[in-house]
Amino acid sequence: MLFITNRSFYEGSKTVINRKVTFDLNNNAPSNSVYCCIRNSKDDYTEIGSQNFIKTVQKLEYEQILLFIHGFNSLPEASIFPNAELLQLLFDQQKSGSILLIPIIWPCDNDLGIVKDYWDDEKSADMSAFSFARTLGKFTEWSASQPKEDLCLKRINILAHSMGNRVLRESLKIWNRYDLARGGSAAF
Repeated sequence: MLFITNRSFYEGSKTVINRKVTFDLNNNAPSNSVYCCIRNSKDDYTEIGSQNFIKTVQKLEYEQILLFIHGFNSLPEASIFPNAELLQLLFDQQKSGSILLIPIIWPCDNDLGIVKDYWDDEKSADMSAFSFARTLGKFTEWSASQPKEDLCLKRINILAHSMGNRVLRESLKIWNRYDLARGGSAAF
C-alpha cells in the first residue's frame, strides 16, 4: 500500500530512495519533510520518493485516487493501515480497479489519555498543514511539467476523518496562501 507521511522516522529526515524506514511513534512533532512510501507488510516500510511515487500511481490501473486523512489518536499499525486496507477491499469488491486508496499519515500522540491526546493531536494537525500543502504543490508542479502523452488524468478525491478534516482545511489554506496564483483570495 502506498502512503504519504510527515511522521518522523528513526532513520532520520533525509530522503534516501529505497531505504527501509521505521516510524518513531514517540515523536509526534510533524516533520517539515514529506515522505512518499510503500507499506510492504506490517511494520515493513520503504521510502520510494515523490517521483517514483507519482510514477507508480500513474501506472497502477485504477481510475481514481482517494487520499485518506485519518483522525486523531490514530497510529499506523493500530488503526490507520487496517482501516485503509478494509476500505480498499470494500472498494475493490464494489468495482475492481476503480479507486486506489492512499493514506496520508500525520503524527498523532502515542501516550495514554484520550483527552490529552486530543489537544496534542490538534496542534500536530495544525502544524502538519505546511507539509501537506507542499505535497499538493508537488502534485500540481509534476502535472504541469509532463508532456501531454505522460499526463496522469486520474481524479483525486480526499476523505478526511475527524481531526483529519483539520489537517485538510489548514493544508488548503496554506496551499492557497503561499502556492496558488491568487494566493490569499479564496475563502475557507
